[in-house]
Amino acid sequence: MNNELQIALVSGPAYDPLYESLAMFTATTGIRVNVAFTGDHPALNHHLAELEQVPYDLVSTHTKYAPSQRDFLAPLNGIIDDSELEDFAPMLLELATFNELLYGLPRNIDVRLLHYRNDLITTPPSTWDELCDLALRLNSPPDLYGFVFPGRESGLFGTFYELAEMAGAHLFRSDLVPDIENDAGRWALGLLQKLYSEEVMPSEFSSWHYEEVHECFRSGHAAMVCDWPGYYSLYQDESISAVNGNLGLSLYPTGPAGKSLTYGGGHTFALTKTGAINEDAVKFLLFLTAFDQQLVEARNGCVPVRRSVMQEMQGEADEANKKRLAMLERVITEHILIPPKFARYPEVEEVLWRTVQSAIVGETSIDDALRYMRRQVEHIVRSEEPIAANGSKRSLPIRQTR
Repeated sequence: MNNELQIALVSGPAYDPLYESLAMFTATTGIRVNVAFTGDHPALNHHLAELEQVPYDLVSTHTKYAPSQRDFLAPLNGIIDDSELEDFAPMLLELATFNELLYGLPRNIDVRLLHYRNDLITTPPSTWDELCDLALRLNSPPDLYGFVFPGRESGLFGTFYELAEMAGAHLFRSDLVPDIENDAGRWALGLLQKLYSEEVMPSEFSSWHYEEVHECFRSGHAAMVCDWPGYYSLYQDESISAVNGNLGLSLYPTGPAGKSLTYGGGHTFALTKTGAINEDAVKFLLFLTAFDQQLVEARNGCVPVRRSVMQEMQGEADEANKKRLAMLERVITEHILIPPKFARYPEVEEVLWRTVQSAIVGETSIDDALRYMRRQVEHIVRSEEPIAANGSKRSLPIRQTR
């Protein structure tokens, strides 16, 4: 058997520190690991979807994407002993399960907090309308933007999802068709459109992923962002962070429906069907998600997915980090917003973020965008080819213009 594993990994500042341990795995086991592909999640997903045959033993994935990747992912039931799973938080194992089959081992659980400059803001906003007003007052581009958020793909989808649900809309009803053609949907899309039209974020925001948003705030050029736990250690690094010492954290503000909800989910490592029959790949999967590696992730800011790691972190964290971890646990327990698991989810996410972006930059009216999203998603979940606004057949990706 070839003892060099072929793997494809998500990359970025929040993920890369873990990969420094790959050399140690090879040194202790003699198993070589070839990182044959790395990229952010959109790039990784696109790469995997384009392959006729996936040549990897192990891949990074996410609980929301794994159901669409079942053609090449292997269920771990019967491969990973139950004793190996006992330390993982049960909720995270459930997130990684689809149709009673476990399709990956948890790497982290991601939920956002509001990050703000406490040298500029004494009390964080309690509602999103207050946040919008505060962002406008503090806005002084290009040196300081009031509030920035991702302008594309999952980041933009998630921001709209949060706002719509906090206003009382429902992006995923029991039939998966959005209920957004209402005041709640109009408020959510209108808020994002207002922030853009008032230049509260840079004009190039439509090309920004999570990392550009993080870097804007970390460099001191934004007053507020909603950001993920994995970036926490970078904010604390005085050699690269302009906000070190001035970082405030809070729960999300509430929307018009009086709810504070945060879009969340879990990154996982998964075996392919080829990897599932390779003992070396199974060893590598267990290594990546073992206590020591999970502790590396936790020390960089990620929410621990192993109970033993959470206990360790609660013992070693300073008061600020303990408060942050407690806040994240509260979000996960009380405020998390998790999309349903279904195979065509990536297509729905694609339709939604592209249409939301089109409305934000003024290419599509708010009412037309909400109607278009509802009609497109309805056709996707009925397993039909999406139709364009004029009724003609059209393949993804799609973008509506006036």
